[in-house]
Amino acid sequence: MKPFVLAFVVVAAGAISMHAQDAGATAEQLARDVWKASGGENWSKVKTLKFTFVVEQDGQQLANAEHHWDIGAGTDRVKWKGRDVTVNLATPAEDEEGKAAYGRWVNDSYWLLAPLKVLDPGVKLTYEGPKESDSMQCETLRLAFAQVGLTPGDQYVLYIDPVTKLVRAWDYIPKAEGAMHGTWKRYETFGGLQLAMEHDFGGKIIRFADIAVETQ
Repeated sequence: MKPFVLAFVVVAAGAISMHAQDAGATAEQLARDVWKASGGENWSKVKTLKFTFVVEQDGQQLANAEHHWDIGAGTDRVKWKGRDVTVNLATPAEDEEGKAAYGRWVNDSYWLLAPLKVLDPGVKLTYEGPKESDSMQCETLRLAFAQVGLTPGDQYVLYIDPVTKLVRAWDYIPKAEGAMHGTWKRYETFGGLQLAMEHDFGGKIIRFADIAVETQ
């Protein structure tokens, strides 16, 4: 009986390996579809990106940060709370203002451009199948990170429109907390990029204003 048992184990292991490979390929393809639908093929043409990140709750403005991101120079000029700081994104300054400006860029630009960053180095993709979000049936893709960004333990589950391949919502999953759900809506086109202008998130409204994209 031992040869039979061994053969069964080998076949089962092979089936599991093939399933994992198929799931990995599905995740990779879905990520590429999201990237392309969001204008990923046009990102290399972008020279500068200006936007204002706004957070509101109950009619009150909680945050307002203006960004002038020079892609070629690798810098972002950030204006918020009376501060005006230009940060080098490759080697951000270690002083308090430099760290704060870099943190603003990381957070604010990710809310704007997350679908364009699904193929970035260090992003680990997992396909999680069809799920419903806000009464819409979506495909889902989990993002985890291999020592990338300021909070590499965070994870996200993207809810993706199966037709347009645009992100319609996400679950934000901090490493020590439960998931927080946020919508992605009011898509508009800027310089060939499809950008969601508004998010409902944790009782707050996150929206973008004054977007301007300069292309080559």
